[in-house]
Formats: sequence, structure tokens, C-alpha cells
Amino acid sequence: MKSIHHIPPHEFWYQTPAGWASEAGGTAGGGEKPELSYYVTNIGELRQAIEESGDRPKRIWIGGLIDASGGVPYLNRQDQSRRGRIFIGSNTTLMGIDENARFVESALIIQDVSNVIIHNIYIENPVDVDPQFEEGDGWNAEWDGLSIIRAQHVWVSNVTFSDGRFTMDMYKTVDGWKYVQHDGSLDIKRASDYVTVSHCVFTLHDKTILIGHSDSNDAEDAGKLRVTFHDNLFIRVVQRTPRVRFGNVHLFNNVFDNDVADPIYKYQYSFGVGKDSRTLSELNVFNVKGQTVACRLFKGFGGEYLSDSGSVFNDTTADLSACGFNTTSVVRPPYDYFPQWDLTPEFVDAVKRSAGNLLDYRVLV
Repeated sequence: MKSIHHIPPHEFWYQTPAGWASEAGGTAGGGEKPELSYYVTNIGELRQAIEESGDRPKRIWIGGLIDASGGVPYLNRQDQSRRGRIFIGSNTTLMGIDENARFVESALIIQDVSNVIIHNIYIENPVDVDPQFEEGDGWNAEWDGLSIIRAQHVWVSNVTFSDGRFTMDMYKTVDGWKYVQHDGSLDIKRASDYVTVSHCVFTLHDKTILIGHSDSNDAEDAGKLRVTFHDNLFIRVVQRTPRVRFGNVHLFNNVFDNDVADPIYKYQYSFGVGKDSRTLSELNVFNVKGQTVACRLFKGFGGEYLSDSGSVFNDTTADLSACGFNTTSVVRPPYDYFPQWDLTPEFVDAVKRSAGNLLDYRVLV
């Protein structure tokens, strides 16, 4: 196995997030001058870097394709759980050097840790090789592209999430049920808190983002799950952008570009309003081909609190707060933020250009 390169600390990239990840002490990842820096090009080097560094401040550069399976197909659920999961430690900045920094056959997990930045990578949503059958519900997959579980102060930026090589039209039928092999792109659950997701692309997926995993988990989740989404692109996705329970979620300057007649990813809805959740939507752009009813952007799952202001639906400013939800109990967040107010086609193009794993740091290392 090729040894890990310890890279001297660099000062050329260091930013701080907007939104909830900026609160309560902020989110710095490995910091401006991390104690350790690594450059990794395969799963073995990545696991070694994670194990060696523990929770010490570190920056891990991703310089190529990371395949958690090592090119050896998973045998079953137990094998995929053992080899496919990648646990990220506290005080970590995990970032790609260029657009070739990709994760496949991998389930990234930020669990029981704090202060993590994930930046400039591509995540191909994992394919469950052994879905489980639930009576009345059919085949259900297990693994998400990125899971944030009991974690605080997490910033996810310039990440592309996609089904990639295995799209949902490729599912077969088993025992009369669709053999679903994808779960979510991004899950934020079990009392996770102070999270910002910015400048990301979510594409080619069905159940995209889940915040709060269960209606019965109020003891753990109430007052937590504070998440900001801004300047993200949601294109050719079906639903759950996001679907929220308990969380206090703020979305501004995101672009939703979908189609109810898409040949594979037929749009259903954007925001799922679940139990005791609060969703504040501001200055978002919803372009949904084939949809003429603005309120169908939202779907109720036992929740009642959602407020929108300034958003655009199919090139027209829409009164999306007149959709039957309670708008008075949605509280504005405490942090400062500076949204784009002029939602022109040029703004939409700018979001599309800046979102996802686009940055190239090769000349700087």
C-alpha cells in the first residue's frame, strides 16, 4: 500500500460557513492551520489517515477515486456494513483537490462527533446489495451517501450527490415489488445540530434529504436539527428536498429545477412538512415543468409550520405562504446572512455554475 503523504499546513483555503453551522462557536473543521494534513488517493490511505489522526485537527485531501469496496463487490448487508461505511472523526476538513475527488460504493458517516467540514467532493449514492423486505412497504435500502448522526457543527459545501452509474430505472422487480436499492443522499438525524449545507448539487435521486428519522424520536430531536440550506441546486430529483421532522430548517437562494414528466426522476414535491418541524423558505427559485399549482411544492406529513417569502415559482413571484400551513410560529434564525434578492435567470445560472464539486486546488498543493 502506498504510504500517506503528510502535507505541511497551507493557509490558502479557509472559510467559515453561513447559517446554523456558524452559531454556538461556529464550525472550523481542521482549522486554518491544522495539526495534521494528509493527501489520500484510495480507501486504504483514507482509513489510515482517519485512524491515525483520531480527533486531532486535520485536513484530509482527496486526490482521486475512493472506492470503499476496494473493487471487490459486497457479498451481503453485513459485508457492505463492515467494508462500505466510512466514519469521519471530529475536527476534520475532508476536501477534494479537484473534480476527480469522488466516492463510490461508500457510505460516509459523521456520527457522535463535532466540528466537521466536507468540501468539494462527488458522492455517488451507494447501492444496497441486499435490500430488506418490509411487509406492506416492499423492498427498502439501507445506505445513504452521507449520514449525520448525533453530530454537531457540520458544514457540507460544494458536494455533488448523485445516483451516478445506477439510476432508479435500473431497479428490477422481485416478488412483485420494485427492488429498491437506494436510500437517501443526505440524512441528518438523531439530535444532530448546527448544520449548514451550501453550494451543493443534488441530482438523479428519489428520497433525497431526510431530517429527523422518526415521529417518535421527539425526546432526542426536539430543539435540535437546526439546519441551513443555501445556494444549492436540486435538479432531476423526485422528493424530500428536504423532508423534515422536529427540525428548525432555513432555506434561502436555492434553485429547484425539476420536471413532473422526467423520464426517470418524475418530480413529486420539494418540502415535506413533518411532525413539529419549522421550515423557513426565503428567496428560492422553483422551476418545475408540468406543475401549475404552486402549493404542490409542499407536502404535509403531520406538520403544520412553514413560511415562505420572496420565492419564485415558474418565473412568477408566488404567495407560497398561502398553502394552508401555520406561518406565524416559524421563527427567523439568529444569525446574519445576506441573500440575493434579485432572482433573475442570471442568478439561477450563477447558482448552477458555483454548486457542486467544481473547485480545482491542484496548483496549490
